Amino acid sequence: MSTDDDVSTLLAALWRERWLSGPPVAHTFRSTYADRWVRFHSLPGSKRYPEYEDGYAIVRHRHNSFLDEWFAGT
Repeated sequence: MSTDDDVSTLLAALWRERWLSGPPVAHTFRSTYADRWVRFHSLPGSKRYPEYEDGYAIVRHRHNSFLDEWFAGT
């Protein structure tokens, strides 16, 4: 077994131990973990992907602002 296989097996076991309600499948989190699920809108109008370079700049700025606040003092 490779190291990647070992890590995958370990992570799967940890997930099952800590999150009994469902598998680590992102599109199921909103319903399965509704009490903890959150979505951050990074673009105006709730767009999912930037269409132009200006949009990428907005995403970078918003993500960096969030990280600056979230990890302040660490």
